[in-house]
Amino acid sequence: MKVLKSILLLFSLFLISSCTIYDNDVEGEVDLVYSSTITIRANDFAYEDDFISVATYGWDNLDEEMVDYGMVLGYLRFEGTTAWHSLPFSVPFENDLVNLRFSFDVNDVSLIVEGEVAGNNQANANLFDRDILRVIAIPPSAIVRGKGINYRNYEQVSELYGLED
Repeated sequence: MKVLKSILLLFSLFLISSCTIYDNDVEGEVDLVYSSTITIRANDFAYEDDFISVATYGWDNLDEEMVDYGMVLGYLRFEGTTAWHSLPFSVPFENDLVNLRFSFDVNDVSLIVEGEVAGNNQANANLFDRDILRVIAIPPSAIVRGKGINYRNYEQVSELYGLED
Protein backbone atom coordinates (compact mmCIF):
# COMPACT_ATOMS: atom_id res chain seq x y z
CA MET A 1 0.00 0.00 0.00
CA LYS A 2 2.91 2.29 0.82
CA VAL A 3 4.44 1.63 -2.58
CA LEU A 4 1.13 2.43 -4.31
CA LYS A 5 0.88 5.78 -2.47
CA SER A 6 4.45 6.61 -3.42
CA ILE A 7 3.82 5.80 -7.06
CA LEU A 8 0.66 7.95 -7.11
CA LEU A 9 2.54 10.81 -5.44
CA LEU A 10 5.39 10.62 -7.96
CA PHE A 11 2.95 10.39 -10.87
CA SER A 12 1.05 13.44 -9.57
CA LEU A 13 4.28 15.42 -9.23
CA PHE A 14 5.21 14.46 -12.78
CA LEU A 15 1.85 15.68 -14.10
CA ILE A 16 2.08 18.97 -12.23
CA SER A 17 5.63 19.61 -13.43
CA SER A 18 4.67 18.92 -17.05
CA CYS A 19 1.88 21.53 -17.07
CA THR A 20 2.58 24.77 -18.87
CA ILE A 21 0.82 27.95 -17.86
CA TYR A 22 0.22 30.34 -20.74
CA ASP A 23 -0.14 34.07 -20.46
CA ASN A 24 -3.62 35.00 -21.73
CA ASP A 25 -2.86 38.64 -22.57
CA VAL A 26 -4.08 39.07 -26.12
CA GLU A 27 -2.16 41.51 -28.24
CA GLY A 28 -3.51 43.11 -31.39
CA GLU A 29 -6.36 45.38 -32.42
CA VAL A 30 -8.95 46.21 -29.83
CA ASP A 31 -12.55 45.86 -30.99
CA LEU A 32 -14.10 49.31 -31.15
CA VAL A 33 -17.67 50.35 -30.57
CA TYR A 34 -18.71 52.50 -33.52
CA SER A 35 -21.22 55.31 -33.36
CA SER A 36 -22.50 57.65 -36.02
CA THR A 37 -25.16 60.34 -36.23
CA ILE A 38 -27.12 61.21 -39.35
CA THR A 39 -29.36 64.22 -39.86
CA ILE A 40 -32.51 62.84 -41.47
CA ARG A 41 -33.94 64.73 -44.45
CA ALA A 42 -37.45 64.12 -45.77
CA ASN A 43 -36.09 63.80 -49.31
CA ASP A 44 -33.81 60.91 -48.19
CA PHE A 45 -36.82 58.59 -48.33
CA ALA A 46 -37.81 56.60 -51.41
CA TYR A 47 -41.36 55.28 -51.59
CA GLU A 48 -41.63 51.49 -51.51
CA ASP A 49 -45.44 51.42 -51.67
CA ASP A 50 -48.40 53.46 -50.37
CA PHE A 51 -47.45 52.79 -46.75
CA ILE A 52 -43.65 52.42 -46.58
CA SER A 53 -40.74 54.74 -47.37
CA VAL A 54 -37.07 53.82 -46.92
CA ALA A 55 -33.91 55.93 -46.57
CA THR A 56 -30.64 54.06 -46.99
CA TYR A 57 -27.36 55.37 -45.59
CA GLY A 58 -23.98 53.78 -46.28
CA TRP A 59 -21.91 52.90 -43.22
CA ASP A 60 -18.70 50.94 -43.79
CA ASN A 61 -18.32 50.00 -40.10
CA LEU A 62 -20.82 47.20 -40.62
CA ASP A 63 -18.88 44.17 -41.76
CA GLU A 64 -20.15 40.59 -41.92
CA GLU A 65 -19.06 39.72 -38.37
CA MET A 66 -20.76 42.81 -36.93
CA VAL A 67 -23.99 42.09 -38.81
CA ASP A 68 -24.08 38.38 -37.96
CA TYR A 69 -22.81 38.36 -34.37
CA GLY A 70 -22.57 41.94 -33.10
CA MET A 71 -25.25 44.30 -31.86
CA VAL A 72 -26.51 47.24 -33.89
CA LEU A 73 -28.69 49.78 -32.10
CA GLY A 74 -30.68 52.72 -33.45
CA TYR A 75 -31.90 55.82 -31.61
CA LEU A 76 -33.85 58.90 -32.69
CA ARG A 77 -33.66 62.42 -31.30
CA PHE A 78 -36.31 64.89 -32.41
CA GLU A 79 -35.06 68.28 -33.58
CA GLY A 80 -34.81 70.72 -30.69
CA THR A 81 -34.86 68.03 -27.97
CA THR A 82 -32.18 66.24 -26.00
CA ALA A 83 -33.88 62.87 -25.39
CA TRP A 84 -32.93 59.80 -27.42
CA HIS A 85 -35.69 57.29 -28.29
CA SER A 86 -34.83 53.70 -29.07
CA LEU A 87 -35.94 52.32 -32.42
CA PRO A 88 -38.42 50.96 -33.34
CA PHE A 89 -40.50 53.96 -32.38
CA SER A 90 -44.19 54.77 -33.00
CA VAL A 91 -45.83 58.18 -32.96
CA PRO A 92 -49.38 59.31 -33.79
CA PHE A 93 -49.33 61.91 -36.58
CA GLU A 94 -52.08 63.44 -38.74
CA ASN A 95 -54.69 60.70 -38.18
CA ASP A 96 -52.04 58.07 -38.74
CA LEU A 97 -49.80 55.92 -36.55
CA VAL A 98 -46.28 56.22 -37.91
CA ASN A 99 -43.72 53.53 -37.14
CA LEU A 100 -40.04 54.30 -37.51
CA ARG A 101 -37.69 51.33 -37.53
CA PHE A 102 -34.32 50.50 -38.98
CA SER A 103 -32.63 47.60 -40.68
CA PHE A 104 -28.98 46.98 -41.42
CA ASP A 105 -26.76 44.89 -43.60
CA VAL A 106 -23.10 44.88 -44.56
CA ASN A 107 -22.06 48.50 -45.24
CA ASP A 108 -25.49 50.12 -44.85
CA VAL A 109 -28.24 51.17 -42.47
CA SER A 110 -31.80 51.78 -43.65
CA LEU A 111 -34.41 53.88 -41.90
CA ILE A 112 -37.96 52.71 -42.56
CA VAL A 113 -41.06 54.87 -42.10
CA GLU A 114 -44.33 52.98 -42.17
CA GLY A 115 -47.78 54.50 -41.80
CA GLU A 116 -51.15 52.85 -41.41
CA VAL A 117 -52.93 55.22 -43.81
CA ALA A 118 -52.22 54.80 -47.52
CA GLY A 119 -50.69 57.72 -49.37
CA ASN A 120 -49.25 59.54 -46.31
CA ASN A 121 -45.65 58.82 -47.29
CA GLN A 122 -44.57 62.43 -47.80
CA ALA A 123 -46.26 63.69 -44.61
CA ASN A 124 -44.77 60.80 -42.63
CA ALA A 125 -41.27 61.47 -44.00
CA ASN A 126 -41.68 65.18 -43.21
CA LEU A 127 -42.36 64.26 -39.58
CA PHE A 128 -38.70 63.17 -39.20
CA ASP A 129 -37.13 65.93 -41.32
CA ARG A 130 -34.06 67.38 -39.50
CA ASP A 131 -34.26 64.84 -36.67
CA ILE A 132 -31.11 62.92 -35.72
CA LEU A 133 -30.58 59.19 -36.20
CA ARG A 134 -27.84 57.66 -34.07
CA VAL A 135 -26.55 54.20 -34.92
CA ILE A 136 -24.26 52.27 -32.58
CA ALA A 137 -22.46 49.09 -33.61
CA ILE A 138 -21.03 46.89 -30.87
CA PRO A 139 -18.73 44.04 -31.96
CA PRO A 140 -19.41 40.58 -30.51
CA SER A 141 -16.34 40.68 -28.26
CA ALA A 142 -17.48 43.95 -26.64
CA ILE A 143 -21.10 43.02 -25.89
CA VAL A 144 -21.73 43.22 -22.16
CA ARG A 145 -24.31 40.77 -20.92
CA GLY A 146 -25.83 41.00 -17.51
CA LYS A 147 -28.84 41.87 -15.48
CA GLY A 148 -29.71 45.51 -15.35
CA ILE A 149 -28.28 46.44 -18.75
CA ASN A 150 -31.01 48.01 -20.88
CA TYR A 151 -29.82 48.48 -24.45
CA ARG A 152 -33.00 50.47 -25.26
CA ASN A 153 -31.76 53.16 -22.83
CA TYR A 154 -29.37 55.38 -24.78
CA GLU A 155 -27.95 57.05 -21.68
CA GLN A 156 -27.04 53.70 -20.13
CA VAL A 157 -25.46 52.42 -23.37
CA SER A 158 -23.56 55.69 -23.83
CA GLU A 159 -22.15 55.50 -20.31
CA LEU A 160 -21.38 51.78 -20.49
CA TYR A 161 -19.37 52.11 -23.72
CA GLY A 162 -17.97 55.61 -23.12
CA LEU A 163 -19.65 57.22 -26.13
CA GLU A 164 -19.43 60.97 -26.67
CA ASP A 165 -22.44 62.99 -27.86
